Amino acid sequence: MLQKKKGLRTYCYRTLYMGKYHGGTDLIEKYASEGFENASQFARFLNSIEPKRSIDAWRFAIKDWGGDFQPKAEEYSNPLQAPIERLKTHYDSASDIYLTYLDSMGTMISVSGETHRNMKRAYSDMTGGYTVSDLSREFNMPELWLGEYVRSHKWKHSMIPFTDEEVVTKDRKDLLTELVFNEKQKLLVDIDKAKWESIEKDAMKYRKLRATLLDEFVSNINKISVAKNPKKIKMPKGNPYAVVISPTDLHYGKGGWVDEVGVHFDMEEARSRLLNRTQNLIDRLPSEPEKVILATGSDWFHIDNDGGTTTAGTAQDMSGTPAQILMNGCELAKEHIEMLRKVAPVEIVFMSGNHDRFAALALALYLEAAYQNVDDVSVLVSPKSRQYVTWGNNLLGFTHGDFVKSLDLPLIMANEERNLWGKCSNRMWFHGHKHYTHMMEKGGCFVIQLPSLAGHDRWHYRKGFVTERAGLFAHLVDKQDGIIGTLYAPVMKHG
Repeated sequence: MLQKKKGLRTYCYRTLYMGKYHGGTDLIEKYASEGFENASQFARFLNSIEPKRSIDAWRFAIKDWGGDFQPKAEEYSNPLQAPIERLKTHYDSASDIYLTYLDSMGTMISVSGETHRNMKRAYSDMTGGYTVSDLSREFNMPELWLGEYVRSHKWKHSMIPFTDEEVVTKDRKDLLTELVFNEKQKLLVDIDKAKWESIEKDAMKYRKLRATLLDEFVSNINKISVAKNPKKIKMPKGNPYAVVISPTDLHYGKGGWVDEVGVHFDMEEARSRLLNRTQNLIDRLPSEPEKVILATGSDWFHIDNDGGTTTAGTAQDMSGTPAQILMNGCELAKEHIEMLRKVAPVEIVFMSGNHDRFAALALALYLEAAYQNVDDVSVLVSPKSRQYVTWGNNLLGFTHGDFVKSLDLPLIMANEERNLWGKCSNRMWFHGHKHYTHMMEKGGCFVIQLPSLAGHDRWHYRKGFVTERAGLFAHLVDKQDGIIGTLYAPVMKHG
């Protein structure tokens, strides 16, 4: 009968604790005629809320408040009965709130049932594993209060994440379903955590790179000089087309001794191959192109840090110090661009490689600074592993080729650039990484694997990767019809 009085238990809690036992007269006037047959019944009810005061003591209090209930003699409890520990928690099912007395506050606090259940799920190792500090931040409550709240409700990390009321009222299958759902959420949180840890790890590598290498030439950025209007090479006019050139996998800074790997390769050899083969392609262009799309980065450098390793930490054979490789490699990239500017305006697209994830980004920033005041060179700086460029009726994708399989690239393009995919009739991917040439068509998209200009080092030689034919491609892309021609400048064995 007492449980059916909506709000009565909650009202009594607040009146007795927050009013420090005053206001009892109001209780008598409001509830004396609402189902209590005598003072003993009312006293037992109040004792269930505050057992520190015995039932007999509550009878006398009711009498002092003016209650006219007449208790039966046999209903008196033993007056010598010792007071028991105060009842500190109570759930009011009618209002769906949890009342908890906190010594640190000296009063009751009221927490909604939803918040209380979410807190318990978060604290349980099965569905959250939060600490008290975590709960404090998540639910915006002082940590001192939450510590006492957890102790008052006797929560343990090893507990099941459901309240007693849920266990009694909910179907067991529903509870199991919720547990599975929570486990999936926890897995997703762990995945996100691992992803951010990886990002933070990469950020640390970048900070180390900047501290050990970039600062050595950042101070000289303002000294970079490039011609605003370079002298153009005279070429016949023709249909509008663009030239796509990508010296992917140059591996500038790689060292190979001819007596050990069969071919000599160092920084000077890399420079000679790049400039010589580029000039070979320029000399064979049929007419003046409207633009040159230069895809660079993509293992432009052989190493990524002051330790002389790749991004993943694999030690490499080098032909110079890390600082020398970085600084000379940036100058070589500028020299290469200056050669192409004489042909047509240059659009530079960067692809990060598995050897030079951060060094290539440094190169991009270097070139962006170098060409910020000229009109015929644009630099697309982005840390993304896949870049997209449109040219007339063409959608061109660029990536190093180490993250995804070649066969998957058309579908990735269709999903990542679905609007441009629909607008452009010609789609093509350019990638490197494998150091040899291959071309295929899949799903309405060409996938072109580019060769490398680099020579061998000990690792390539020992693995038997000596059959690739080093060289450089120039793909001619008509503004409307797509790829209309390909020029190839192989590296001759004599150099």
